[in-house]
Amino acid sequence: MSSDAWTLLRSTERGVRARGLRAAAAALRDDAQQLIAIAAAETNLSAARLGGEIERTASQAELFADLIEEGSHLDAAIDHEAPGAPELRRMRVPIGPIAVFAAGNFPFAFGVFGGDTVSALAAGCPVVVKTHPDLPGTSRATHLVIRDALESNGFPVGALRIVTERDAGRALVEDPSVAGVGFTGSVAGGRALFDFAAARETPIPVFAEMSSTNPTVVAPEAAETDVAGLSEELASATTASAGQLCTKPGLIFVPESATALIDAVSERIAEVVPQALLSPGITDRYEHRLDDWRRAGVQALVGGRSTAQGQTATLGITSLGELTGTLEEEVFGPATLLVTYASLDEVTGTLLALGGQLTTTVRATGRDLDAIDELLDAAASTSGRVIVNGMPTGVRVAWATTHGGPYPASTNGSSTSVGASAIDRWMRPVSWQSTPDRFLPDELREHPRSRVPRRIDGVWERADA
Repeated sequence: MSSDAWTLLRSTERGVRARGLRAAAAALRDDAQQLIAIAAAETNLSAARLGGEIERTASQAELFADLIEEGSHLDAAIDHEAPGAPELRRMRVPIGPIAVFAAGNFPFAFGVFGGDTVSALAAGCPVVVKTHPDLPGTSRATHLVIRDALESNGFPVGALRIVTERDAGRALVEDPSVAGVGFTGSVAGGRALFDFAAARETPIPVFAEMSSTNPTVVAPEAAETDVAGLSEELASATTASAGQLCTKPGLIFVPESATALIDAVSERIAEVVPQALLSPGITDRYEHRLDDWRRAGVQALVGGRSTAQGQTATLGITSLGELTGTLEEEVFGPATLLVTYASLDEVTGTLLALGGQLTTTVRATGRDLDAIDELLDAAASTSGRVIVNGMPTGVRVAWATTHGGPYPASTNGSSTSVGASAIDRWMRPVSWQSTPDRFLPDELREHPRSRVPRRIDGVWERADA
């Protein structure tokens, strides 16, 4: 990691960084067709899906440009001197160079210029990206587009670099210049990086977004209401992008008596056309997980199979009492498990026992709404995002987004990898005590050139005050 890039980027003004991020977003849109063609050949994803992802990635960069211009991410605060108490001025500063491990299921949104990278650059941290081994062409092409746009608009040379060697991961985490790690992938991969980072002479934080079954609970009255519409939503959410989404509803809890809904979901799942998975390796792991289901005695309502066009979807069913061991773990691919329950009350304990999740969804209507308080409390205590009468797929990139959760959803349940608050991972607070104005960062001076929101003597002050 270049020390020059770190020295220069951390002192680059927020407005300059914002300009660079907007230029990168524009360049991404300008080169979209070329990038889509490369990614489609490496992933089996459709051009429409990839085009939407490029737009999301560009919009995400613009969100962080808006954020750092506005300045609330600095959490600036001033406590003036008082009798017997010194003056204190505090704000957040970037932590240092960041290592990012790109994901394979979102070539752009979680790739070289994905949320980990753009939030770190926005914070003022240079980034080196360990590219995904299944996306060599996409990674190189994206890096060239983004690097040139950034360096032509005020970012220092070397602010964004990539490494492509398959075995470079451990060395990158153990590099003494690296101050933090962002990762999206499996529990095994994320936990390994976490352990490497913890074993360093100077441990560093690892923000790994890993595994989630995204429990979806259908309450009794909801299970009998609009069966056709609900079954269509469930089938679509579980098979979109061949089920290779981290927010796919992997466990769907339904009443034992909901035979009409179970039949309708089975029919919709059976109608889904075969889809090729991202890579042969993912296909092998997916088929291994289906074997785990069979050994655990899961009944197949829709039996998946491998075809020349790809994998057909799988729908299994089991009871709440049989949901143990391997059945509680994520299956990455177009497979979902229905879990039947006798009483909604018993589902609450199951949610707590399942552990950390990215999302938990509750579908409820009518009398259900008077019976889900404890269910929603359990969801909030175990998940980063709680959905009522929606679907977990489709993560909005916005100011209020949380994409994370308690372990094993992530290694740090107090963080998010998507949305404006993702920048918090790459910053730390510093207080200046009794420090003359000319030695302070501009944002903390009594009369700053570039005003930001600040809490002054306990009172929140807007930037335009």
